[in-house]
Amino acid sequence: MFFGDVGGTLYALDSRSGRRLWSTRLDGALGGGVISYVAGGRQRLAVAAGNVSPIWPLPKATGRIVVFGLK
Repeated sequence: MFFGDVGGTLYALDSRSGRRLWSTRLDGALGGGVISYVAGGRQRLAVAAGNVSPIWPLPKATGRIVVFGLK
C-alpha cells in the first residue's frame, strides 16, 4: 500500500502486516492520492507534492508531480 501525508512523506506498507517497507521525504505536502500504472513494461508510482491548504499551516513549496519507477 502507498500513501502520503501533509508532512511531505511518501510511505509503502506491507498490506498484510502494515509494516513499513519504505518511505521518502518529498518537498511539500502530498495530496490527491497515489497513482500506480504501467508504462514501457515497468510499474510506476506518481504522487502530487507541494500542495498548500487553507486549513493546515504548511510551508510553501513548488507544486509538482513526482514519479518513481518500481522494480
